[in-house]
Amino acid sequence: MSLNSSQQEFQSFSRLLTFGFLLLGAFCVTSANAQEKQQRYAPMHRLTWQEYEGTLQYWETKFPQWVTLDSRGISGQNMPVYLVKITDNSVSDADKQICLVTTLHCGPERTGSSGAMAFIEWMLSDDPLAAETRRRQIILVMPVVNPLALFHTDRWRNENGVEMYAGLDRKGKLWDVKSLTIRNPQDAPELVAVLSVVDQYQPEIHADFHGTGLQEYPPEQLGSRRTYHGQIMTEITGSAYSNNALRPWDWRVTEAMIDAGNAAGFPSDRFEADAQRTFWGAELAPLGTKLWQGKPMFYTQHYSYAKYHTMIATHEVAWEQSIVARMKGLLKIGNKVWNDERQASYPVNRIKNFVGHFVTAYGNTAADRRRSRVELWSKQSQFTLGFLYPQTDGRASLVCATTAAAKRAVAATDLRELQLNLHDQFGDDAGNITKFIEAGPEIKLAMETPASKLLTAKDSDDVNIDNGISFRLRLPYRKPTQLDVRLNGQALKPSATDGYEAWFADGFTQLHVNVPPAKASKTGLYFITCGYEPDEFRPTGWMPPAAVQQRFATAIADASPATFTDVPYGDHFRQTMDVWLAESEEPTPLVFYLHGGGWSAQDKTDIHQHLDVRGFLDAGISVASVNYRLLQDANAAEIGPPVQWPLSDAARALQFLRSKASQWKIDKTRIGACGVSAGGCSSLWLAMHDDMAEPNSDDLISRESTRLWCAAGKAPQTSLDPQQAREWIPNYEYGGRAFGFAGATRPDSFAPYLAARDSLLPQIQRYSPIEHASDDDPRIFMEFPAQDKAPVPGERQSDPTHSAVSGLMLQRKLQALGVEADLRYPGDSQTGDSTMQQFLTKQLKRTDLK
Repeated sequence: MSLNSSQQEFQSFSRLLTFGFLLLGAFCVTSANAQEKQQRYAPMHRLTWQEYEGTLQYWETKFPQWVTLDSRGISGQNMPVYLVKITDNSVSDADKQICLVTTLHCGPERTGSSGAMAFIEWMLSDDPLAAETRRRQIILVMPVVNPLALFHTDRWRNENGVEMYAGLDRKGKLWDVKSLTIRNPQDAPELVAVLSVVDQYQPEIHADFHGTGLQEYPPEQLGSRRTYHGQIMTEITGSAYSNNALRPWDWRVTEAMIDAGNAAGFPSDRFEADAQRTFWGAELAPLGTKLWQGKPMFYTQHYSYAKYHTMIATHEVAWEQSIVARMKGLLKIGNKVWNDERQASYPVNRIKNFVGHFVTAYGNTAADRRRSRVELWSKQSQFTLGFLYPQTDGRASLVCATTAAAKRAVAATDLRELQLNLHDQFGDDAGNITKFIEAGPEIKLAMETPASKLLTAKDSDDVNIDNGISFRLRLPYRKPTQLDVRLNGQALKPSATDGYEAWFADGFTQLHVNVPPAKASKTGLYFITCGYEPDEFRPTGWMPPAAVQQRFATAIADASPATFTDVPYGDHFRQTMDVWLAESEEPTPLVFYLHGGGWSAQDKTDIHQHLDVRGFLDAGISVASVNYRLLQDANAAEIGPPVQWPLSDAARALQFLRSKASQWKIDKTRIGACGVSAGGCSSLWLAMHDDMAEPNSDDLISRESTRLWCAAGKAPQTSLDPQQAREWIPNYEYGGRAFGFAGATRPDSFAPYLAARDSLLPQIQRYSPIEHASDDDPRIFMEFPAQDKAPVPGERQSDPTHSAVSGLMLQRKLQALGVEADLRYPGDSQTGDSTMQQFLTKQLKRTDLK
């Protein structure tokens, strides 16, 4: 079992195990009854050195067409560290996968080694799977990595104090992980032997067998039980309790082994899955008692992965036939085409990835792919990947830069600059990439490496690729058509060596681009584009219930997508707007919309519930709908009164739009503001307020005017003075929160607001629309669609917050100043414009003076 009592990383766990075994030993020593029961178990045969070496030599003699026996080093007492190579020598090795089996923890853990012997025995049998595996793979087995430990000392360490599994010597960890070298290799001939095999064969799979045994029991605990009776253990497939990084990266490989073991009657523990615990990590250390105890560490088996991208898997072995069965499940994978590939192979050929885009090994034989895999793996840290973002239906892309010049080219600030850089890289061929980019809606080239780092890439980090390179894109359709695949602007043809392959597997059409060595050696930038036609229509976007759609004008909104969405006019996340630009050769008038919600709710998208954006566009009028900072944002920033933020944002957004007039073809003299409830109040405030432009400001936006051509409001508040509002509407209770008075309800916030009115009067007057009325104000329109009776000042209203009485009072003041002000409500017996839509359309299209 892979729990080394000498490892500092697991001292507490080891102490717990030792305590348990001490209790067990004490019980067995002191209980005659227990001793009698123990004798009922047949003793486990203790393999001798002579039997081991003799068996290997016997197999080499009996099966010369399959077996090669080689000594890779000398352990203590001059015992060879043997390697058994099994393959059908009548079949070329060029297209064979390579599977290495080791026993890094042999010694006290005896069943790992005996399991390896049983595995060799099966590999030399007439079992059809064994025969197929001999033809398709090279199987390398090191049954006893540490013969001194297994046959003499029953200790994990060799005669020089080196432990091979975790990579320890008397000074501690002997591995330099960065350089992948070991300290004092002369003291670790067994470990050097294993590494020499890994370096020579660069296997696709490295399986390491652990197991049961004497476990370094002290002599007084063992007594006469030199050979243990009846010991088993919880078998584990593909990992170890001591190190959760010793596992295949694909859980499907592990499950294939577990399934094969189960079919043979042997269960397997799934480590953290069966424990139902999540992984450990540095930041999760405070939750240590609730996490999976295995931690990711570098152990010797990782050498195979770190240097050659070999898949690793550790196994705990209680019964030899169990590991044979589980290895059958593994070998079947190497004999066949994996899940989404097109050649028989273990899943080891994807070298680098970025969000489902892959660099893969190149080649049509296992040997070719192995050479490419090892080269690319050693160089992949110098690669950077990316793709056009966001991903778009009918289009796919992948970018890989391997040189400093290529990295600088893709570090463009925008797609236009990228196209210019690509022209410098590819000349006229870049025109095809430009066409692809301009035909799509993608916003940017998303790269895994920040642009700042790409721009400072060093030429000394450039890599040359000698063995070819391949790339994998995945199209999310079964039968896409009209594939137009290009590399650096040049069209590719279907080809397994220089072009692309496409096949359906694992839910995707796998698009595999092959760049042969001669071509790969001449470029440092691979820009792959693929246009295709999906074979089915897949709508996206869940729709709410019909009643909700009707309430929020969903269909109308979807039918009129904005030209620009979430355009920022400030630094706060709510300082954004959506803009619809009417098609016109001449500057167009603009509707400037501010949403309602008491300055504390709702969003710019509510425009569609109150206005017909498409109708404005068809009339040649552009539209902007504005979000602004809410009262709660101002309260959080300790701004008083909080209403100043939504109102000042309205002014700033208006100035921002005017600053874009030339770019967006907006007639900055013909802007009509409008809104609902609080948004209507803001619009009236803008309409009546003196110009807030700052002509001498260093900020060009601040220089723009805030005056309007006209303004309209649906159910707006025209005064924020609580006393004045109460005189107009006796049951009025709105406005307290706008001036910082909290309360669960409007009455709760209104009472203290009214009480503090006199001390707040200068601020109230600053933000009340009616206080800014003057004879130079633009024409005003107000509609109150919920008004249920003629507005009479001094009478209670069914909806005091949105009563036409407030509109009536503003109308009277404006008319006295000579300013046109229209007031509409149900049953008013008037003719002419009855909605904001009608009013704004007519006023903004007027050619005469106001």
